[in-house]
Amino acid sequence: MVKKLIKLLFNSGKKATEASGKSMEFIDDLLEKEYITSAVDNLKTSSGKIVEQAGMVYQKTKDTVEANIDIDKIKSVGEDLIEKGKEGISDLTDSMEDSSSTIKSVFDEGEKMVKGIIEKFDGDNTNPMDEEE
Repeated sequence: MVKKLIKLLFNSGKKATEASGKSMEFIDDLLEKEYITSAVDNLKTSSGKIVEQAGMVYQKTKDTVEANIDIDKIKSVGEDLIEKGKEGISDLTDSMEDSSSTIKSVFDEGEKMVKGIIEKFDGDNTNPMDEEE
């Protein structure tokens, strides 16, 4: 009987030790999870601050670009370039027409000269014997 009592006490102690060990593991798990939760919260806070700073940098950059670049001025310069290009093309076209008419006049004069020379030779090369007959 004493033996059974000691065995019972020993088993009870053993079970109490196992139970307390499991409780300690449970508490450790809770503490670890709390630590992880805190780390996740800190990470969320940090990433939120980073996104906020990035948004501020973007807005400042956008404001600076808008303040320093005048879209109307760029359009005006572009339109001036287009207009000057059209004028250049018009001048080139006029110049080509003038050159073309000059070349045509030269060819016309050359043709007249050649015809005149040919007529002169035709007139001079007439056989006087042909005229007597």
